[in-house]
Amino acid sequence: MLEAIIIGIAAFAVAVVYATFAEWVIHGTFMHRPLAKFRHFYHGHAEVHHGIYGADSTYLVGDRPREQIKLAWWAMPFPVLAHLPILIAMGIWVSVPVAVATFSALTLYQASYEYFHYCMHVPNNRWFERTRAFKFIDAHHLQHHQLPNKNLNIVIPLADFVLRTRVRPSEQLKALLP
Repeated sequence: MLEAIIIGIAAFAVAVVYATFAEWVIHGTFMHRPLAKFRHFYHGHAEVHHGIYGADSTYLVGDRPREQIKLAWWAMPFPVLAHLPILIAMGIWVSVPVAVATFSALTLYQASYEYFHYCMHVPNNRWFERTRAFKFIDAHHLQHHQLPNKNLNIVIPLADFVLRTRVRPSEQLKALLP
């Protein structure tokens, strides 16, 4: 039993690292390039979301309607469900704890993506919004709104660091944040 727990924890950690790269690919590919039948994600994110929320005072929702901050309700599970064949194969050929831990990590990562992204554009003095970690990823994301092909990670910018797409926000941009 202890061995399964340790394996599950290790698989969860590896899956979180993997999720940063998956987020980077999904965000940079499907959400910033119109790819044939996957144009919906591009339109919703690059054209609508970036069109409404810029790298200026429009970054924060303010008194405007809270439209197009999050993906469509049905799109949230898409990144996790896209991995379903791999997760099933893991459960069959590797182990169920590895598959469950990987599924859990991917689901938590995607939920964190949606929630943190919402909180970045709609700040409400939540306790975590005052932490250095959140302020860091918020400034990281603000820079993405100025340079859409940079800072593609929302939750953990590991892939941005490794793949050299991380740029620091200017002091002028940081001044826009609460």
